[in-house]
Amino acid sequence: MDAVTRVRRHLRIMNSEHEAPSRPSFLVLFINSICNMKCEHCFYWTSLNKKDDLSVEEIFALSKSMGRIENLNLSGGEPFLRPEFADICRQFIRHNGVRQIYVPSNGYFTDRTVTQVTATLQEKDLDLLVVELSLDGMPEFHDKFRVAKNAFSKAMQTYEALIRIQETDPRLRVHCISTATNVNMDEIRRLTTYLYDHCPKMDHHNLAIIRGDRKNPTLTGPVLKQYEDLYEYIRRLWAPREEGRYGSIVEPMLQWAKVKTVKEQKQVVPCLAGRITGVVYANGDVGVCEMHKPIGNLRDKSFPEIWTSPEATELRRSIAARECYCTTEVFLWPSVVYQPVQLARGMVAGNILSRPVPLPDSERANYSGDVIPVRGSPLATSGSANAP
Repeated sequence: MDAVTRVRRHLRIMNSEHEAPSRPSFLVLFINSICNMKCEHCFYWTSLNKKDDLSVEEIFALSKSMGRIENLNLSGGEPFLRPEFADICRQFIRHNGVRQIYVPSNGYFTDRTVTQVTATLQEKDLDLLVVELSLDGMPEFHDKFRVAKNAFSKAMQTYEALIRIQETDPRLRVHCISTATNVNMDEIRRLTTYLYDHCPKMDHHNLAIIRGDRKNPTLTGPVLKQYEDLYEYIRRLWAPREEGRYGSIVEPMLQWAKVKTVKEQKQVVPCLAGRITGVVYANGDVGVCEMHKPIGNLRDKSFPEIWTSPEATELRRSIAARECYCTTEVFLWPSVVYQPVQLARGMVAGNILSRPVPLPDSERANYSGDVIPVRGSPLATSGSANAP
């Protein structure tokens, strides 16, 4: 996407915020509830592996009832377990003008992922397909935390397969996302160092904060100072790879907004959930965001009817009155980026013009132990298993 196209897109989305909320520009679509893992931090755990997922015909009807969608985030369950994954992407690309698709995945099913990604990339109008591999720590911790044997090694196999596709189609990008809790801060520090060293085609490592009604109720958010230190470590470590990355300018603004929200325990950036962002769950429930209860179901009413209902209007009023707050990235970053005042505020507070201080070898985390050799890694043939 060239600079002119980016500016036009940005202005179009900003203008949509001031119009009647007839549709969201950013849609989070849970395309299934089926998952092979039992992650301790999962906020969606009570809704997994149900038998009432929307049929592909119902998802197509949803698409046909909506207008232009700028950004599609396909969630689950494990999204790549949906046999019609590519068909769903194709529908939203062709009918709704979707140009960017983000997919968080546990990376367990390499062959299915390759099949669906390859088919999706056949759509020439798609500008960007990002697969975000969810990893919570190094192999032993990650597998235990996810209650899935060989989960880490499977994710690395999927990474290897994806970068082979990327060699011929650069529209595919691979990221990692880790959820910070009170039990895995050191694990993530070792993990991000390992990924930076062993996964040279991975563009970005996103750090999220645990949220929602997690499966393990004893898990809490990290100590905020630890979180800030970890983000700064990641920012310095990954700085060379972040240069020129589409979206890299947003990360420091997003992290500023998250930390400030936690510190003040209130909505510090006016939230646009329910205006430019919306959610559809696997069973057809519709929500303005993932933190509030659904406001209707597609099997009872169409999306436009639900989106413009009195319930939706009241929830928008409540959000606008700052009666809630959260650190959920998919709703927070558009609220920063697509409001001019908040964007300027975030650019200053996030100090986006400063270059991170390079991370010396003496400060790099040591990830000694059971590591997974990765294709294309500069360390894969060196015999080194540890960071310097």
